[in-house]
Amino acid sequence: MNPKFTRLYDMALKDLTENLLPWWMEKTVDHECGGFYGQVDDHDRPIADGTKFITLNARLVWTFASAYRVLGDARALEMAQRAYAYFVEHFYDKEYGGYFTRLDRQGRVIDDHKYVYGNAFALYGLSEYARATGSQEALAYAKEQMENLEKHVWDPQYKGYYEATTRNWTYSPWIRGVNRQPTDVKTMNNHLHLIEAYTCHLRVNHCNFMQNKVREHLYVMLNRIVNHDIHHYHYFQDRAWNPTSTDISYGHDIEGSWLMMETAEVLGEPEALRKTRDVCVNMARAALEEGFTDEGAMLTDYDPVSGHRSQRLSWWEQNEAVVGFLNAWEMTGEEKFLDASLKCFDYIEDHFVDKELGGWHPILTLDGKPVPNVNKVDGPTCPYHNARMSLEIIERYRKHQAKA
Repeated sequence: MNPKFTRLYDMALKDLTENLLPWWMEKTVDHECGGFYGQVDDHDRPIADGTKFITLNARLVWTFASAYRVLGDARALEMAQRAYAYFVEHFYDKEYGGYFTRLDRQGRVIDDHKYVYGNAFALYGLSEYARATGSQEALAYAKEQMENLEKHVWDPQYKGYYEATTRNWTYSPWIRGVNRQPTDVKTMNNHLHLIEAYTCHLRVNHCNFMQNKVREHLYVMLNRIVNHDIHHYHYFQDRAWNPTSTDISYGHDIEGSWLMMETAEVLGEPEALRKTRDVCVNMARAALEEGFTDEGAMLTDYDPVSGHRSQRLSWWEQNEAVVGFLNAWEMTGEEKFLDASLKCFDYIEDHFVDKELGGWHPILTLDGKPVPNVNKVDGPTCPYHNARMSLEIIERYRKHQAKA
């Protein structure tokens, strides 16, 4: 076994089991109102009136279910059951199906529109929970969720999915998803998280319809959203896939480079594997050459027209860089990718891990200092990217061990 990979594995297992998961289990459970706190500040203090957002809560279902599946940890199962029970009880729209966007701390709906990005994570979390626990109820919820997405937000003319709808699934470009403005009818970010959700759902609902749907989704990503001239994703596009911006997101590029490969592997079709591998290797190379700093951090975004570059570092780009470069090493055998993966994890350990209070700092300055007054738990700030990074390393290492 490559000793660098072994070191990466040791670091992943240690942070996951001794820092990240224990911090979330101890600091974020809302014993008074149920589920988990919607916000926790940078001093580990819950914010009393913090609202509860779909993305965070769906990701909690995914994270603890996946941790239980990989580690077999009884406490992770307990947390997964807690997250799942709260999510289907309070976020599920019993009248129209799908999941509400935001609740107050007491679990009352305060935003009932259908945020497709968040509903993608609902499908992801429910499918992973069914996969980890064998729950037929969760599988039924997941199947219903997939059917709603297909019925209401899939575009039969140009393919792909819309950003947001009203509560009863009426599409409107004026309801914000992860787009900037109404002309951004489709976004890379939305499709990236839909493909991971559909891929996970295919694992637990393997039928011809899902096989065809996941294949379609993969080829939309490869043919419409990847800019093959520069090996980056288009960030925002109109309904017919014409780009509406020039922005590059290094974190999403390196994340997509391994998620699309995962989809091709789950599909198991030689043609898809061949096409996807070449695209993903090129995207990983571009991310390494253009977005990876000498210190070992992945930059956030860049506009090649204006020259603007983000002046902060986010936790999640680092997590995806670790997995994306590890995946590129597995695909190519090129040691520079494994070196980059390990270097990025070292940077995480040195700068993002909160050595004083535990957990992680979510945002840093470019010189690696925590940005003050940024919540450690918030709507999108969750344990999904960093837990998934470690879980991916653990699972991949076990596969290498089995082959050896």
